[in-house]
Amino acid sequence: MGIIKAAMNSIGGGLADQWLETIEPRSMNNATLSTAGVLVRKDDKRNSNRKGTEDVISNGSIIHVPENTYMLLVDGGKIISATDEAGYYQVDNSRAPSIFFSSDSDKTIEGYNNTDKQSIERPGGIKNTLLDTWERLKFSGTTPQKQRVVYVNKMEIPDIRFGTKNPLPYTDRVLVPGRVVPCKITSFGTYSIKISDPILFYNEVCDKQSKTDFKKDDMAEQYINEFLMAYQTALASLSMDQVLVSDIPIQSARLGKYMADTLDEEWLSKRGFYIQSVGIAGINYDEKTDELLSKYGNDSILFDSNARAARVAGGLAAGLEGAGSNEGGSMMGFAGIGMGMNAAGNLDGVLNPQQSASNNQAVDVNTGASNASSGGWTCSCGHKNPESAKFCSHCGGQKVEANEWVCSCGHKNQGKFCTECGKPKPEDNTYTCNKCGWIPEDPKNPPKFCPSCGDPFDLTDRN
Repeated sequence: MGIIKAAMNSIGGGLADQWLETIEPRSMNNATLSTAGVLVRKDDKRNSNRKGTEDVISNGSIIHVPENTYMLLVDGGKIISATDEAGYYQVDNSRAPSIFFSSDSDKTIEGYNNTDKQSIERPGGIKNTLLDTWERLKFSGTTPQKQRVVYVNKMEIPDIRFGTKNPLPYTDRVLVPGRVVPCKITSFGTYSIKISDPILFYNEVCDKQSKTDFKKDDMAEQYINEFLMAYQTALASLSMDQVLVSDIPIQSARLGKYMADTLDEEWLSKRGFYIQSVGIAGINYDEKTDELLSKYGNDSILFDSNARAARVAGGLAAGLEGAGSNEGGSMMGFAGIGMGMNAAGNLDGVLNPQQSASNNQAVDVNTGASNASSGGWTCSCGHKNPESAKFCSHCGGQKVEANEWVCSCGHKNQGKFCTECGKPKPEDNTYTCNKCGWIPEDPKNPPKFCPSCGDPFDLTDRN
């Protein structure tokens, strides 16, 4: 009874599979990476092909290929035909013959089995249909063949979500000039991929048996982890490019480029797809980094003299407005404002010493000498110099402190005898060149320069 039932099933299945099919993608949108081919209008009431074998594509069937889609015809697990050109394609190399289709010339499909037996000819027609029925009988009434159509999406697959579970380190090299500031950030967003090698993608990523669609949400967690590793490497590259930690969200294009440099070569060579773009939806900082950025924002005004002056002026205006309502009387209020203005002036001098020095320094238009201090010293040539100057700006003479004299040996002294050579302090107002020993005719009124060696006369030449 068993062989009779198998024979009946072989005949019934062989006849049912004579119908030609029309195949199209189950679904194809920007959330689908790959999908299986399904029969067009399968449930139409006028369709009589209701008992055909699901995994058999009869020779002569039509396959629809939409735009931006890659079609793979798989027979027995092997890709036997592929195209990405949109249009209609007729199957002319299937192992399932049909009485409704004959090839232009007889075709012999090699490799039907792993033995050296004669291969089955599949040109179509009744003869090979009967041979196919005989093959089914050998396998208890069912066909050993299995064909399927797989569509791979070549469109950009957007909105693949990512997020850092733990804070990632970021070294800010701009926030504090001359120092590196270690920060920690968490970020989330989306990225998109694009399949450039559909056959490699099918071989390495797609499920070979599943009849369901392969969606972007089905991407393996390993890919997400690899993405996050590349994301951390890209952040380090941004740090080396002197990007502020607060400017990372506006550097999506550069971040995507760095990630592509890190991941694309590996993903393309191993899985057939690459990163198309990266979009950062938000960046959060850990508590310490957030405090640092807040403090930097509050203190940054101290580095801008105009903004600092505006703040002082605003405070002064508020003080003047409230001075009249002072409980101690308006005079006390205005006195307090005066003290505050003096303090503000001193503070500005500390924060901007160059500007303060520029405001406080006045230059004598007649002599060109600075009178920043009320004192000063007068050189032997008669030129007046500021107290802080150690040499005369007119003749180059060295400043001699009060009660100080220079011995003929060149040593400075303040007592009656030279502490270097023991010579007594000479009489005042007489000069001898300390370089060559020349004595002027009038020792008390020397010329400006020694006529013997050219050395200028100053207090160091005084005896």
